[in-house]
Amino acid sequence: MSSTLTSASAPGLPPLDKSRGRVFLVDSDASTRRDAIQALLPYGFEVMVGDGPFEATTAIVKAQPDLVVLGHSMTHPFGLALVGRLFSLPDTADIPVFVIANTPEAAVAADRAGATRVVTGPVTDVMLRNAVSTQLGLTRGSLTGAPNSVLGDSERLAAVASLRRDTAGNVDLDRFTKLTSDMLGAPVSMVTLIENDRQVYASQIGVPEPWAAQGHAPLQHSYCQYAITSRQPLVIDDAARHPLVQSSPSVSESNWAAYAGIPLITTEGHAVGALCAIDHEPRHWSDQEVEILQGLADILTTQLNATLKESRTGRHL
Repeated sequence: MSSTLTSASAPGLPPLDKSRGRVFLVDSDASTRRDAIQALLPYGFEVMVGDGPFEATTAIVKAQPDLVVLGHSMTHPFGLALVGRLFSLPDTADIPVFVIANTPEAAVAADRAGATRVVTGPVTDVMLRNAVSTQLGLTRGSLTGAPNSVLGDSERLAAVASLRRDTAGNVDLDRFTKLTSDMLGAPVSMVTLIENDRQVYASQIGVPEPWAAQGHAPLQHSYCQYAITSRQPLVIDDAARHPLVQSSPSVSESNWAAYAGIPLITTEGHAVGALCAIDHEPRHWSDQEVEILQGLADILTTQLNATLKESRTGRHL
């Protein structure tokens, strides 16, 4: 991937005002990248460009831009996966990502991927400048929860509802929380189902009252909601310092200081919940521990898929 930082002002225009922001554009089309530089550079923006989603992650972490823009060429599944990867990393979790989508289908896909904003394209130079200026006028770091477009997706919620009928007190799910707690040495482990307004405990070990007795908690207590959005393993070594969860009541009220969670994604592509481990002290989760959790989550997802299949045929496990 090519990554270019461009920050000089064009001749005859006012000097660069660096307060206007640093923009990282990812697009596989060279002419689109060139047009974006020409549209933004003379107006005081620093512009960095990349041509692919995979290498862009490392470049964005290093560059720490104020805004990431994905061009329409990135609205395929691999391109939009960059949204989740950035969202799950502590250094980039609060960087807004907006996507330029030239078709209604691409706009829906970008929205479901958790993009901060979707801009209907094709865009002119003026439209791009206005969209960038508007987004940069918002405060970075003001995260209040996972995107409603992700959590409120009707098909995802239908899958969650089908699973809820079969998970209350399910001994099979209790096996997964016990294995997670034992194998990772974590005092808290959970299988969660995430609705649009609350986190349901399909199985849990170590969840405090009153949430354990109620079987659910308000969404603001949930770390798993962010694993749903990212669709990637979410690893938090110190919750008090992580922009996604540092304002959560669970940090202070439940003393949930470290978190490792794997999203549970059905064969139909719906992220319905998570398998997670939580510690009361900050800790570094090793790659081996995350692999163990991923392996358990893979087996659990197979069981959930079977439950969904039985539900659709009118039978229940």
